[in-house]
Amino acid sequence: MHLTTKGLVIRTVDWRDSDRLLTVLTEDYGKITVSAPGVRRRTSKLGGAGQLFAYCQYSLYEKGGRMTAQDAQVLEQFFRLSEDLDALSLASYLCELLGAEGEEGSPSPGMLRLALNSLYALANHLAPPALVKAAFELRFLAVAGYEPDLRRCAACGAEPEQPQVSLLEGRLHCAPCRAAFRGVSLPLSRASLQAARYALSCDLKKLFSFRIPEEDLELLSRFAEEYCLARLERGFHTLDFYHSLQQGGYC
Repeated sequence: MHLTTKGLVIRTVDWRDSDRLLTVLTEDYGKITVSAPGVRRRTSKLGGAGQLFAYCQYSLYEKGGRMTAQDAQVLEQFFRLSEDLDALSLASYLCELLGAEGEEGSPSPGMLRLALNSLYALANHLAPPALVKAAFELRFLAVAGYEPDLRRCAACGAEPEQPQVSLLEGRLHCAPCRAAFRGVSLPLSRASLQAARYALSCDLKKLFSFRIPEEDLELLSRFAEEYCLARLERGFHTLDFYHSLQQGGYC
């Protein structure tokens, strides 16, 4: 069976002498594994379609549950990411996150658009990397079904004066209501709480349009990352490398 779909390469694995296995995030089929025969040869007609971050229209042949790329038209490659090691390492982390969630072949509406918007923002310096990272993590979790409840204090129903979020339960609470929640809770400021609410609900086209003071961004970044790791119950090598460039901070 022949298929045509647009997708973003979020993982590559060299295979045999000149082939490559691609994990491609598509709108139609979610994540799929695609064999790209001969793509590592200079003369390959697939060319840049076998590179990480390549967004392409693929012509695929499916047989026995396996997909093979027969042709590809590169639509975007985000070349400018290679000009900035911080942006490149962060983009690699975002792609590893995308590859960590969801079953292959299960569509996840909005995930591809989120990925493309985020890579574009990083490549073109549309917002501070820490802001892109935090907004992506929160929106990614929402699309994946792990959206935290940040409406009001889950214990007393008030708008918190000193907001905190339970990592274990993913619920907002007031500092005085801390005893009602298990595990670790992280503090947020009013500004970082509003930013988190915005990232979870805004139009994707405007996801990176907000700005908050640096100290509030630090709180937002810590919460978004720690909540993401808690929900997915794993770490990421690309995140460790990104932090090594930032001297261990969350920004």
